Amino acid sequence: MDAHDMEHLKDLLLAQRREIFRCSQDLAADWQALSERDVEKEEEAQKADLSCLFEQLDNREQEEIKEIDRALAKIATATYGSCEQCRKPIGLDRLEALPATRWCSGCARRVEEQQKMPPVLP
Repeated sequence: MDAHDMEHLKDLLLAQRREIFRCSQDLAADWQALSERDVEKEEEAQKADLSCLFEQLDNREQEEIKEIDRALAKIATATYGSCEQCRKPIGLDRLEALPATRWCSGCARRVEEQQKMPPVLP
């Protein structure tokens, strides 16, 4: 991977980070607008749904930001683009599709399978 590719991937990561913050701000503004209006029964239900969504997005967004920041730190230390499991280079196509990925596609499948497996009982 050359310097141009690395700069392109860094730009993708920063754009993703900005988009997460923009969506979060939009949702917060919607929440504020809804809370300022007179509340009727239907609006109460909308407010409850929005509150639940806001909490879920907040947790998911926090994880995404952590992953993006981890990838940006790897770029800064010249360790970006290597699988954390097998240490082999991650393909450029995969990095463009998932710039914050930590694993090559093979290792990612194994990690996902392990996460789906129920714990072994003693």
